[in-house]
Amino acid sequence: MSVSKIQFCQNSKHLRKDPEELIVIGMPKIDQSMFWMLLLLVLVQVMAVAMTPGLQATEVRVFEDPSSASNALLYLLLVLGFTAFLLLAMRMGRGWVVSAVIQISVAMSLFYVLSAFLPAIASLVLAGALTLAIRFYPEWYMLDAVGLFISAGVAALFGLSLTVLPALLLLLILAVYDALSVYKTRHMVALAERAIEIKAPLLFVVPRKKGYSFLARESREEKGAYFLGLGDAVIPTVLVVSAMWSLPAPSIFGLALPAAGAMAGTYVGFLALSFTSRDRPQAGLPFLNGGAILGFLIGCTWSGTGLL
Repeated sequence: MSVSKIQFCQNSKHLRKDPEELIVIGMPKIDQSMFWMLLLLVLVQVMAVAMTPGLQATEVRVFEDPSSASNALLYLLLVLGFTAFLLLAMRMGRGWVVSAVIQISVAMSLFYVLSAFLPAIASLVLAGALTLAIRFYPEWYMLDAVGLFISAGVAALFGLSLTVLPALLLLLILAVYDALSVYKTRHMVALAERAIEIKAPLLFVVPRKKGYSFLARESREEKGAYFLGLGDAVIPTVLVVSAMWSLPAPSIFGLALPAAGAMAGTYVGFLALSFTSRDRPQAGLPFLNGGAILGFLIGCTWSGTGLL
């Protein structure tokens, strides 16, 4: 499963009655739940870095030539094609198609990541069991646990498939695409709404109060949780992993300085995103990718590391 299949929930904003329900992307005020959301983002990046050696030892790569700039353009074409397919299925009233494709994509992602650490049969069984678990019991903590693993694994896989220059280009392209799809065409919002309605395993859910149940959520008017799509965690982490393996640089606490800078920049971008206006949906990747890129460049400058 490509990141694009995860990415469609990355801006889970509700346009109609309750834009304040979906966090991050609209609350001008930070509360405790926001910091839990930030912790999930930190965990994704730490786990992706930890998974990198195991995945690097395998021959599984998304792109044949990690240094090719065309990889970013190819990824964009995949995103556009997959988005068009899902929108067409929704307009034709084929919601079951959307749900089935998402479940299959999640199962494939779990299998590919697990197979780097476990035998094929064990990976297949575990991936199937986890997919069935979140299909029939999509409670928030189940979605978050599986989402952490998927996000970290997919980010590590894509990060290992791109050197830093294609990775930077990918982050820039997706930041622009994200802004256009939220502010202009708004098709990302429609996809995100549908993902929440069918309780798709494509987002992180952080309750705003004790006793919240995503499983029991029946109305769009409910405002008991904050949502963040997995793509918002995956895309900036691709640059972190890419910088770890493809860019020789001094390290700090075991992290190459450019990679550490990208991580810190992502968190600053998240905090900036959390202060944006809730009067309209906000695209997440311009903030998160922008922060990651800026932090990466600062890390390169600090360590005296060139991009070539």
